[in-house]
Amino acid sequence: MAVLAGLLLAAGSAAAQTGLWVANENSSTLAEFQSTLKGGSQSPNGLIKDSNDLAGASTIAFDQNENLWVTNFNANTITEFPHSEWETDAVEKHSHPAASVTISEDAGGNLDGPEGIVFDSSENMWVGAEDGKVILEYTPAQYVASGNPTPNVILNADSFKFSSPSHLAFDASGNLWVVDENRANGQGGNGEIFRYDKDQITALTSGNQNIDPVFGIALPEFVHLETIAFDGSGNLWEADQQGNNLYQFSASQLTGTGLSQNLTPAAVLSATHHKGDCDQTLDGPYGLAVDGSGDLFVANVRVHGGCRGSLAEFSAGSIESSGSPKPEVFITTDGKRNSIDAPNALTFGPGL
Repeated sequence: MAVLAGLLLAAGSAAAQTGLWVANENSSTLAEFQSTLKGGSQSPNGLIKDSNDLAGASTIAFDQNENLWVTNFNANTITEFPHSEWETDAVEKHSHPAASVTISEDAGGNLDGPEGIVFDSSENMWVGAEDGKVILEYTPAQYVASGNPTPNVILNADSFKFSSPSHLAFDASGNLWVVDENRANGQGGNGEIFRYDKDQITALTSGNQNIDPVFGIALPEFVHLETIAFDGSGNLWEADQQGNNLYQFSASQLTGTGLSQNLTPAAVLSATHHKGDCDQTLDGPYGLAVDGSGDLFVANVRVHGGCRGSLAEFSAGSIESSGSPKPEVFITTDGKRNSIDAPNALTFGPGL
């Protein structure tokens, strides 16, 4: 059966994107902040607590019905919290909604270390399995109920093998972008960003598929990559967790061909000092999201001393060129250490 992939659905497309969702790796929580952040130690607008179903939460995605899905890296599962459950319960900020669907690791061990998750316009679910070293696609029929289905498509490269494929994104043309976090990229660095063209994705058939991406970005400066995000102009942003840098590649740079291309970034952002336990504005940057105004939101995953991680918001005007911009807003965890606790990927979605 051919995969009918299309454009990436904007998270929670049926409603205004007023919520910034954070997957917390070190606690069994998913936090939702209003997209207009305030500085300092901030409590979330809503919080999903679920010690039974969340384990190493990595990435949140919303389907067309605004059901919330999250990848659990430690448990090798993907969990769904129905919209009717999390919206009602999370308003109380002490939410324990019931997970309605749990997709577990299949018999072939492909769903091993799931990180990135996105939906295409046909509601196929795409997952980057870092430890399984493959990209997976599940059809809606496969995730309608709990189970351990063999993914409809198990995608790898052909002339090489993925090392640690994780985070995914569709661009406005329906091309699928894949982050390989640690691949020796041929330019002296670690990590590469790959592009599969839309025609390659729509032509996929069920089963194991070994197909090379059309294009790959590889810099000698890359150390260990995490999430990517596209802004409204089609520019691509990349978080280098261990390099403590953010890279922007312009839309015009993303149309090339050939693997391991050493491009000159349009902008490189680095850290500045910040007072307090969380003393750097970029400190293990992991999650990225860009709002409609072009402001860039960053989740810093590094935990040290009294710092449990942080969120930084950079204004659109401060990130137009390379430098060390000061965040417009910088927040840390609340006193209960549950709103931010080693935050992973960021997702805009329906607010509470």
